[in-house]
Amino acid sequence: MSKKFQITTRKNYDFFECSSAFQKSVRRGIEKDALFFGIELYGSGYSNYLWKRIFIICSEDIGLANPDLPQRLQALYQNWLIISKKNINDGALPVIHSIVELCRSKKSRVLDEAKVWALFSDYRPDIPDYALDTHTRRGKKMGRSLQFFKDEGSKINNVHDTGNDLDKFYHSEFNKTIDAWQNKTIDGTGFDPANIIHNNIKEMQSWRDSQQKTLFYHDET
Repeated sequence: MSKKFQITTRKNYDFFECSSAFQKSVRRGIEKDALFFGIELYGSGYSNYLWKRIFIICSEDIGLANPDLPQRLQALYQNWLIISKKNINDGALPVIHSIVELCRSKKSRVLDEAKVWALFSDYRPDIPDYALDTHTRRGKKMGRSLQFFKDEGSKINNVHDTGNDLDKFYHSEFNKTIDAWQNKTIDGTGFDPANIIHNNIKEMQSWRDSQQKTLFYHDET
């Protein structure tokens, strides 16, 4: 690259080499170098670019290994927006906090590798049979009912047992509701005709005024 068009940092590092060194140092957990090259970018006026790289690294090099990290980095970014308005030097603190978090975190490249496959693969699967339930045109033509959805369409793997007894109640009520829909003993409001979602208070009040009071009235006394 011609020096005339070369982008450099305050200490005369090539911008792209500095950025590359930053991310590679984070990947290896070489914290001192990651801090140096990160702050070199920050101190050279590339703070927005640095935050973009921090967020990319969070998914690209860490991802599922630390699923709570994106939320923490977003909080630090919001801190930076507030702090750096008054003093760009003080704003370096949440940046440093973020870089140290990245370096010390467990790492996983699986999301970036999955991205490459998802974007560039020639994989073209057929629509699986289990997807052809009553929510699809083909499923309706095949005569598939809500029972098929209950048995196949709503099936999940890697089930997480929360250990909460209330979840068993929800599951039981789900089955009861699906069966009632299937048997046409309820409509879209379910078991209570007042289960209507209104767009605004005026609409709700108008609906209430048009109904028999006994259908929905809640006696607060």
